[in-house]
Amino acid sequence: MLAEDGLNIEPTAREIPLRVDLPKAIGVLLLFMNAMLRSSRQVLITILILLCAAWASGEAYQWLLRWRAGRLLTGVRSLEVNRSQWPDAQKMMARWGQWSVPKPDCTAESCVYQINLIQSLPPILGGHPGTGVNNWLPKIVGHLGLRSSAARAGFTVEHGIVTSKWFGEQVTLPVEDWNISGDYVPYLSVSSGGFSRFHARASEFPHLHPYRMVQAYPHGLNVMFDPQEDPSEQALLLDYRFSCFTQLRPCRSEGDMLPEGWRMLQEQQRQSNTR
Repeated sequence: MLAEDGLNIEPTAREIPLRVDLPKAIGVLLLFMNAMLRSSRQVLITILILLCAAWASGEAYQWLLRWRAGRLLTGVRSLEVNRSQWPDAQKMMARWGQWSVPKPDCTAESCVYQINLIQSLPPILGGHPGTGVNNWLPKIVGHLGLRSSAARAGFTVEHGIVTSKWFGEQVTLPVEDWNISGDYVPYLSVSSGGFSRFHARASEFPHLHPYRMVQAYPHGLNVMFDPQEDPSEQALLLDYRFSCFTQLRPCRSEGDMLPEGWRMLQEQQRQSNTR
């Protein structure tokens, strides 16, 4: 009897029918996709906020450098070669001591003093020189107004009298203007200053004007002038523009930083071409 009863047992599959609720499954899938989309959107927004904050921070430092450079230039202009004395130099030293590089034994009898204001980007943003290097991120950063920059100044004191003063400005060139075979990041650089021994320095080089001269070198120029130069011309030779520190468009010419120095160089080059 048990065997016969067992023969009448039906398959389990027929006792428990299999049902699939397709609309409900699609709804669950859509909910999951919406949750993933919201999470991705939040991550993207967070990344954008962080990038904007990093850019704003870098731009703030660039503007701070620009402000400090203007103050430093004002201090350099206040010094008069062969007239300003040791107390005048000490005021500059007290104001800018945090950024100074004094030579050993800086005293009223003999002192060589230099001040460096430097804003450097990390290598991943500043770029790497050399062949085959893909600097796509530094290219973008450079056109967003972020670049390594510097303002430098200095003076010398001998026997209690200021005998020279100078100022300089530097910014990195755009990545697309780099020489890929070089092993250093090129800077656009200009400097100018007054020197009591101008004639001793200038006698080795050709120059058009009796009390000032300009020298060119790759990606830069240097102007020297005598204290006897006309005060208005001296003012022009220290009339720096600091927009290269902060503007979105990268600077490519020395004239963007020191217009009078660039004008002198162009004049000198035209004169050389007519000889």
